[in-house]
Amino acid sequence: MKKIYLIAVVLITAFWGCQDDDYDKPNSFSDVGFYHSLGQGALEINVFDKITFANLSQNYSFHEWTIDEGNFFIEGPFTFRDSSEIYEQRIINPGDTTSQEKTITVYFKQSGQQKVRLFNIFDEYVEFRGFSWDRGGEYIQAAENVAGKWVIDTTLTVKVYDTIVPEIEVRQAGALLDLTTTDTIYVEAGDDLEFTDKTTIGEPTNRFWFIRTPPVDGVEPETVASSNQEVANIVFKKLGVYQGGVTVSRTGQNIPGDSDRLIIQRPFKVIPSSKPFVLTGNIAEQEDETIRVPFNGEFTPFFNKEAFFEVKVNDVVFPISSVAVNADDATFLDIVLEDPIYRPDVITVSLLDGSGIESTDTRTPVSFTDEPVVMHDVNLLPAALANVEDGAFQGDDSWRAWWSNDGTVESSQEQAANGTTSIKTIIAPGQGRVEVGCDFSQPIILDPDANYIFKYKRFIDASSTLNGATSGFWFIQNWAQQGWSNFNGETLGQWNEKTIIIKQSQPISQIYFRAIWDNGDKNSTATIYYDDFYLVKEEIRP
Repeated sequence: MKKIYLIAVVLITAFWGCQDDDYDKPNSFSDVGFYHSLGQGALEINVFDKITFANLSQNYSFHEWTIDEGNFFIEGPFTFRDSSEIYEQRIINPGDTTSQEKTITVYFKQSGQQKVRLFNIFDEYVEFRGFSWDRGGEYIQAAENVAGKWVIDTTLTVKVYDTIVPEIEVRQAGALLDLTTTDTIYVEAGDDLEFTDKTTIGEPTNRFWFIRTPPVDGVEPETVASSNQEVANIVFKKLGVYQGGVTVSRTGQNIPGDSDRLIIQRPFKVIPSSKPFVLTGNIAEQEDETIRVPFNGEFTPFFNKEAFFEVKVNDVVFPISSVAVNADDATFLDIVLEDPIYRPDVITVSLLDGSGIESTDTRTPVSFTDEPVVMHDVNLLPAALANVEDGAFQGDDSWRAWWSNDGTVESSQEQAANGTTSIKTIIAPGQGRVEVGCDFSQPIILDPDANYIFKYKRFIDASSTLNGATSGFWFIQNWAQQGWSNFNGETLGQWNEKTIIIKQSQPISQIYFRAIWDNGDKNSTATIYYDDFYLVKEEIRP
């Protein structure tokens, strides 16, 4: 097929270069073919763009192109820099929707599904061998006998994407704001507004909301808040006047890109809050063991306030090295302890009265006692392997059926421990094993002196009958089976978490597991779902 398409490219290049209707046919052999300038790519373009189509057929007695009204034939030559302004100047025979030229260039000014029809008549039977994404690849179209003549009537559908036109809504405390005025929108520090992207024209795939300082000549605006959510609740933390807007875009494989930016003409003015200055959200340990405390407003800088904070680790008060306002986001306080903390630790934080700490709008923080800390967690497995979402059966770093698998292995949305997707495994009588595996694009290097915790969850369907079946895991390059289990006593019809402690010097470049192993009597009937795979280095407080 590569040779056929190469010949087609050469022929179409010759047609485009010469634009000569009086060419010599190479022989009397009849054949049918056509080509377009997108090659084997999907027929998808932006509005106000063009596609060239060529009839490569030989020895036809008649042929005609037909296009939809609102689109136009244009005449070259063209360069890759040409824009719609140039195409407007190159329109020929305005209003015509048919052409008997061998090669045409169509300027698409209408969005949506646009048709381009090629009608060929031959004196003898022909068939067209082509390629179409819509038809699943290569296909054959045979000529039809009409009144003693052989007809190839082909209609190509071009998906023409409209220009993106952003449309948004902004709500404050549930009330829809009028965005057609230039009146200032007042927001108390720590409050949020709801921004909704309602864009449909242009079929967008992404958006980027931004709240920034107003542009000034020679000064790059500073973005103080942003979101890529379709419905975004953006918190205004810093006092001042800001500009808001959104960039809506269309991106994707084989999709013509486009974007447009909408600036909200009403400024946002953040004023001091009338609400208490309080803890908001979870206190969380960071990767570097910093304990981060979130508030609903910004702090003014302060020093030597460690005595007004208390941190307990496993019910023991630990000495604090420092407390400071976070350098990147002044709504956070960062607490650093003098001693290390470990993943299994249970930590709480208290803020005492009388600290003298203030927000930037002069509020005093409300004290709290023994608020729990969410410990930092690390899963060494790639995300697509860990939660099976958007990653099952798609190459490296994804689960797949093992080469020697007897049963059924597939992704499923019937059950999920988290998210929407899990691995579904099925064994039937006469089948000996259901085997699953994965390959890592980057091997996981282990500390040979440390233990690692491997966890997963499985759901055994209540209809299952597991007659002596077992399961187990291999963390390759170590070919020793680990985590053997026989399903005995495991509750059916619910998610159960299983834990394996592993220790090995070899890196993990593959995981192989026997989801169901019944190489004995082979009389098990079972459906088992797997989800939430987790690997982490074990931490133990000395």
